[in-house]
Amino acid sequence: STREDRRQRQMCKETVAALKNEDFHLEEVSFRPTAENFAYYFYKELTDLGYGVHYVEVYETPNNCAVYEEE
Repeated sequence: STREDRRQRQMCKETVAALKNEDFHLEEVSFRPTAENFAYYFYKELTDLGYGVHYVEVYETPNNCAVYEEE
């Protein structure tokens, strides 16, 4: 493990601790956390719960989003 790797891991731990301290709810996912992947994830989670979801939009910025829908 390099010095840079250790520094990044420590920064990650500090960031997570700071978010938890501010009462953020953090959820770990098993996939790369992109807007596209989250749109798919939320679509599947909601449809699996029985909701009649037509599509899901996940915004990365106020002007940029990813959409998932099934045909």
